[in-house]
Amino acid sequence: MAGLDLTHIDWGQPWFAGIAHKGELLAPSGDEPLCDSLNRLLTAGEGGHGARGRTRVASGKPLVFVPQSDLPEGRAYEAHIHQTGRIPTRDNLHDLFNGLAWFAFPQTKGRLNAMQARALKKASAAEGRGPLRDAVTIFDENGLVLACSSDELAQALRRFDWRTLFVERRTATLMQTEPWAVGHGLLEKLVRPYKAITAHTLIVPVDDSYFRASPQQRRTTIDRLVADWLDNWPFFTARDLCPLPVLGLPGWWPDNTSPGFYDDTEVFRPGRTRQR
Repeated sequence: MAGLDLTHIDWGQPWFAGIAHKGELLAPSGDEPLCDSLNRLLTAGEGGHGARGRTRVASGKPLVFVPQSDLPEGRAYEAHIHQTGRIPTRDNLHDLFNGLAWFAFPQTKGRLNAMQARALKKASAAEGRGPLRDAVTIFDENGLVLACSSDELAQALRRFDWRTLFVERRTATLMQTEPWAVGHGLLEKLVRPYKAITAHTLIVPVDDSYFRASPQQRRTTIDRLVADWLDNWPFFTARDLCPLPVLGLPGWWPDNTSPGFYDDTEVFRPGRTRQR
């Protein structure tokens, strides 16, 4: 992939659960442009269904990955994708994870792109960037979705109550929540994980039946639920997202089996207590 080396990526890590089914199919290294590699995965994923099976952006245009040079000078990246379905792609990890996120969460990515495109139009009308566009950009880059069937655990995260969430109620957190890394910038950082990596987390309520479904069914469900939430919450701001140091998630880092792991207040900080 034009010199893009993937040999150091461990697709078996839990944070890659949503994208590993595609990432594992990529050649570890090679000279092929990344956009060509992603398009091959895209075609394979359509299963021979032709136009009916195509992944599409929210405007209805079929998705295709193209070289960065396809982006006309002066045109905004998000608007170009929404209007054409063509995703300008550089040969780097950031754009690799963006592509894999489109495969894993197509409805969510499509909604985020449409929201960014609409916000750009408003900005061009001298309304400024605005909190909605800020929130969409943050979530697209650094977002994590936490499926959660427990109001108690959801409130613990909102209160920055790390001891309850990860120590005292650790088993419940394992059984009643499931994290999905969706932000492509977050995924890129997790190639070389460090303790302070913090995601902007959207809590998505689910019922107990969610956890009895297959991993693919759960991923599809989460994609639909997040897309629906974005459709129905026009007041989305960054305050809808909870900071979460992701290596504190049970099962995501060996050292966090020790309660002392969470004593590091530079990472697991006390925070706002206002109810959302």
